[in-house]
Amino acid sequence: MSGAAHIRIARARGEADRAKARLMGTVEEAKARLAPGKLASDAVQSAKDKSIVAADDAVTAVKERPGFTAGIATVAALYIARKPLFSAVRGFFRGSDTHTHDNASRREADGLEK
Repeated sequence: MSGAAHIRIARARGEADRAKARLMGTVEEAKARLAPGKLASDAVQSAKDKSIVAADDAVTAVKERPGFTAGIATVAALYIARKPLFSAVRGFFRGSDTHTHDNASRREADGLEK
């Protein structure tokens, strides 16, 4: 082999070694990015960032329209408490019906006694 061939082979080996080093660096970087702990940490940080933005948007909306916000909060509270409220209303009207029914029964009983 001539000296020129040796030089070309040496250059090719040098280029191959540099390419291999770049590839190995990329593989190590990918491993670091895809580590389960890193993925979980990134997900938590992303959720925190998004919740901060959402909270800021909510505060801004409340400041801009407090009446509307109060109405929405009232509707939400009524929706959440709907079962106990309906039960209370039902009980109130049943109590009135029972009371009225009791008075009618008493009047009937008084009429029978006379």
